Amino acid sequence: MWKKILCLLMSVPIILTTGCWDSRDINEKCIVISLGVDYVDEMVEFSGEIVKLTKAKGTEGSSEATGVYTLLSYGKTFEEARVNYNSNNPFPTFLGATRVVVFGEDYAKLGIESYLNRVDSLYDYRKTLLPCISREATKDIFEMDTQKDLAVGFLIDDILTHLKEEGQAICPNIGNLLSVIAFGSEGYLIPYIGNELNDIKYLGLCVFKDSKLVDIINIEDTKAILYVVGNNTKFIELIPNPINNKNKYSFRVTIDKRKIKTDYENDTPIINISLNLDAELRYQYYIDPITDDMIKQFEDDISKKVTDEIFNMIKRAQKDFTCDIFSFGEIFKSQHLNQYNKINWEDAFQTAIVNIDVKTTVVNQNLKSAKEKE
Repeated sequence: MWKKILCLLMSVPIILTTGCWDSRDINEKCIVISLGVDYVDEMVEFSGEIVKLTKAKGTEGSSEATGVYTLLSYGKTFEEARVNYNSNNPFPTFLGATRVVVFGEDYAKLGIESYLNRVDSLYDYRKTLLPCISREATKDIFEMDTQKDLAVGFLIDDILTHLKEEGQAICPNIGNLLSVIAFGSEGYLIPYIGNELNDIKYLGLCVFKDSKLVDIINIEDTKAILYVVGNNTKFIELIPNPINNKNKYSFRVTIDKRKIKTDYENDTPIINISLNLDAELRYQYYIDPITDDMIKQFEDDISKKVTDEIFNMIKRAQKDFTCDIFSFGEIFKSQHLNQYNKINWEDAFQTAIVNIDVKTTVVNQNLKSAKEKE
């Protein structure tokens, strides 16, 4: 299974390069599938995974992937660490197949912009490279035995891609981050991962200001961000019975419509967020009849819950992070270009007025009503 999955995943970059490489050249390349950058004892630590290629039996000149091995080197700078890595590696490095880059927390606190610019400048790096921050040392992450028949780098990529597609996480690639920096924004978010019970787990989002790690948002607090900027967002909201608090109702909530409009009055930006949510009742803990008044109460409760979560997270961004992690600045610029050019958006964002209007509609057509019970 391992060989089949790895050969399939590696086939695309190898096929794309066959115009200038022959099979013997492939055997003489170190194909890097994941990278780690950390800061340990005042040294840059360079780690990751390399595909282990061997000549296929019975087929002259062809190769097959049989596994991965880890790489590790150190230096006072990233360049020195890379030179030290190259000095004991048997073949040149190929970075075109790299899927993820994992930054250690200590390195991220010092700043990752120089590494992002390195990716932007070197031709063999893919700009779709996914970055993440690791709670544990990056070398320890790549040495994990995850019991899932995948290289750790592939597993991280698959987890983050799946969560993004399900609307459960924000996963910008290197190209996205470079665009944010080029726009002039000081803030952005990167996924946070860690080792839980000897397995990779998504833990939340890391807040970056001026490309330096300044704070971490736990996974349970990321919903508010996804309601504002996420794609295909859907969450489970648990609402208690307004009369019987022991009974609870589980709703799947999705965004029907989202609109963000900005204004500028009295030298202060105004951010107006409008959300129309659809709530589908999945089940209740105990079967009770549901009245029209209860449905209205559910709608009001979900709207208030989401409103409070969004408001608190924006205030946290204004007061604690002191940077715009929502990219409101891009919206403000598109709607008020003249005012945007006259102000410092990141300073103005910290005092911006935020108005949030959330309307929820319970969309089930088959709820058991009190009338049916009579």
